[in-house]
Amino acid sequence: MLSNAQLATMVLRHVIFHDVPNQRGDGGTQVVLATVPTHIDNDRRRLLKEKLTKTVDSRYAYGMIFQNPTNSIIPAQIRAFTAGGYNKDKFVKMSQELASHLYQVQTGAVSAGLLCVIDVVVGGRHGLVLMKLEREAGAELKMKQEKGDTAFEMSILDSLVLTGNTRLYKTSVFLRTGTGDDDFDMVACDNQHNPTDTKEMARFWRKYLGCELEEAARVTTSKFFNATMEFINVHVDDPEAKTVLYESLHVEMRSASPTFTPKNFLTQHVPEEIRPALRNFLEERHVPLATFPKDTQDIKSAIKRLTYISEEGVRVVAPEGRDELIQVNPEQIIVNDRLSKLGHS
Repeated sequence: MLSNAQLATMVLRHVIFHDVPNQRGDGGTQVVLATVPTHIDNDRRRLLKEKLTKTVDSRYAYGMIFQNPTNSIIPAQIRAFTAGGYNKDKFVKMSQELASHLYQVQTGAVSAGLLCVIDVVVGGRHGLVLMKLEREAGAELKMKQEKGDTAFEMSILDSLVLTGNTRLYKTSVFLRTGTGDDDFDMVACDNQHNPTDTKEMARFWRKYLGCELEEAARVTTSKFFNATMEFINVHVDDPEAKTVLYESLHVEMRSASPTFTPKNFLTQHVPEEIRPALRNFLEERHVPLATFPKDTQDIKSAIKRLTYISEEGVRVVAPEGRDELIQVNPEQIIVNDRLSKLGHS
């Protein structure tokens, strides 16, 4: 991950945009490649840096590592560009190859958009920023032609990047830290999708960038919780078993233990007849079964629940933030809901 100190000293050297349609034809039929960087004035350069810094420093940002092996050309391109001396023509050619590769993998449900490539320097070290920007239907993308060269006009920043309500949907930063192939600080952010969703990761981060999430504790915790919840909802038919598993998962996630062991959870809480199915389900989603540090910050709202205890010992458990479900009066507790099933606590 990049530190705040690194982000504060980041210098944006050149910015170039390429228009990359989906192969379904939405937004155009051909890749429109700029041949020179877009001229950016100092005010917009400062605003772009501020927006990038805020995005990369957000809770939606996750550390990454290069996949090995990978079918993507991106890791090799980034390694080669950041290893050698800087050359603007080299930067433009590299960015065009990145855009052409995006077009090759941008199929199915992946929407058309613009690829923004930024050459950056942090503390004397070379780096690259890649941004995938959603292209709004009917948006006019103005290009400037001069002496045979083409570039998107600076106004593209105002309409697609620097507006107050615009989020940088898919952003990745690669900063070289040494001479080795894997000597990088890397971070990616996706404001459209939860990055622990492996299906969405496969569409862009894995397939296009040739990267995968660095397993931070909050990533592993979130992956286990979300995958197990999906299994319970989809593959457990018995209402009582479903409720028991649900309760056990939430209790374990809310416990004070600093670590979590999936194998112990399987043994202690999962009925023997469905244990192999859940194990396979977790492995298919690349969820580790070994003990990992527990960090619930990304699932905090999902595991928060309130328990109302009456004087006679009756317990009513409800999701936090759903005040309309429970009405508490001096003499009674009223549940504003219909009975779905009964279970044992």
